[in-house]
Amino acid sequence: MQLRLSTWPEIEAYLARSTGILVPIGSMEQHGPSGLLGTDAICAAEIARRAGAQADILVGPVIELGAAQFNLDFPETVGMRAATLIHVICDYVRSLASQGFERFFFVNGHGGNVAPGNAAFQDLYAERSYAASRGNHRGVRCRLRSWWEYPQVGALRDRLYGEWEGLHATPSEVAITQHVYPDSRREMSLDKPPSLHDDYYRNFSNDRHYDAEHHRREFPDGRIGSDPSLATPEAGAELLHTVVPEVVADYRNFVAEN
Repeated sequence: MQLRLSTWPEIEAYLARSTGILVPIGSMEQHGPSGLLGTDAICAAEIARRAGAQADILVGPVIELGAAQFNLDFPETVGMRAATLIHVICDYVRSLASQGFERFFFVNGHGGNVAPGNAAFQDLYAERSYAASRGNHRGVRCRLRSWWEYPQVGALRDRLYGEWEGLHATPSEVAITQHVYPDSRREMSLDKPPSLHDDYYRNFSNDRHYDAEHHRREFPDGRIGSDPSLATPEAGAELLHTVVPEVVADYRNFVAEN
């Protein structure tokens, strides 16, 4: 069930049985020479759509832009400041919370959204914490989970691609877009990029990158330790089949919390 394809009486009926919602959030940025600019949003939206259909969960509108300033030296990247994204997330949640929604589960496709997302949640909780009168209402609860975090999909990514999964323009995310949009596949041969050291994962995972000029200089074709030429639509289907049940189980645990 998708919010944008529903009527208000249908949403009112949904709220009578559930106050939870899935919110896909991604980014509009380069994904190497063969990946689509909308890769992060496509992955998050498709995973949320399938999870919603499988478990009767409402899926909200996709937040298609993310915090991606480090990619602005590549053509067509559209990034938001972290502060802007925090405001977008807060107003998204406030809007639906005013109508009765209480549990917001963000299905994330972009590492740069993790820090702003969690900061936004703290600001939302602070509004209640600082309020003089809280009443008996449970208040909103929010969670952001990146789809690649789950154990089974992580093991599958490792089996399929090993070290060439890398950190950005990964074959797993490109494979999902190829499955969702088969005509979008770009066939090209790519040299293997330099391997990433453990220090790089420790210091820069979840897109904790420096400025755009530095980033383009360090990764001139946009890839960060990845080989997206390994992606196939068949692998994309397997990845989706694996991750969706993990998202559903995680969501159910989240909404069941006291």
